[in-house]
Amino acid sequence: MENAQRGGPLAGIRQASLAAAASKFKELAPVAQPDFEIHMVDVKSQGHAVSASDAGELLRRVQRAVARLAKARRLRRADVSRLSSGDFSLARFNVVSASFASLKVHLVPDKTFYDEDNEESVPLSGPSWAEVGLAELIRALPEGENDDASIESLMGASPVVRRAVADLVFKLNSDIEIGFQFKSSSGEKIVSRVTPVQVRKIAQKLEMTHEDRSVVRMRGRLDGLRTRRQIFYFEPEKAPEIHGYVDESLMSAVRENIDREVDVTLEVVVERSFSGKVSQRHYRLLSVDGHQSEIPEYVDTPRGES
Repeated sequence: MENAQRGGPLAGIRQASLAAAASKFKELAPVAQPDFEIHMVDVKSQGHAVSASDAGELLRRVQRAVARLAKARRLRRADVSRLSSGDFSLARFNVVSASFASLKVHLVPDKTFYDEDNEESVPLSGPSWAEVGLAELIRALPEGENDDASIESLMGASPVVRRAVADLVFKLNSDIEIGFQFKSSSGEKIVSRVTPVQVRKIAQKLEMTHEDRSVVRMRGRLDGLRTRRQIFYFEPEKAPEIHGYVDESLMSAVRENIDREVDVTLEVVVERSFSGKVSQRHYRLLSVDGHQSEIPEYVDTPRGES
């Protein structure tokens, strides 16, 4: 209802429709406000104090990564190389409070921006674009210091997810530990803690290599899902079990089909380093049981396009 009040030619229709739905479905509970905190520690400084420049740099990096992922979901693109001021406005976070020494910053999505010429600038319902991008970012990161599976799974993620994680970790102060705590508007809590060692490991894995990407279709059983991380497990009919990356937009479809025989479409990624070394295969789920990912198959575009 709050989104529907922001103007545009369809605002009146939206408000009337939502009011009718609210009167019919009394059991619907009010949507909670999303809550997001960033924790930051300098592991080598006295008292783990964080410098002002490191704090500002991390917030800038988080905002850039979130805006990139939100744009990919909004426009349904596999990669986004350029960001405009409007992209940042649509996925903007505002600082509510902060505590210092080892830094803790509390952020909330900004809800003031609306482009009357673009009906897609505000979601018609559900989470804001800032929340959408943030959930995708946190799920792509390790849950804790022993979560090597998430780092490996990231290698099969869409290019835009990998680019957003690179926004966060490349050339970050090597003594900084970062953590995220996010409670979505649906009430789900997602956390991540990334140590300096993991930051360096992720950055090394994301360094430029040549990628061979292909698409395969299989039938088999969805064996499982790491619900707080974007990793699926799948047993093909005639091959050993595989696991890989699943975008946020397909998480609910995977949950609905756990332990069922389904048809899936997978993007297969093989990396080749400059030395010629070839990686193992990495997988990303593109569709399950007819449900398509909102981040589609990656198709290389001419230089200059985003």
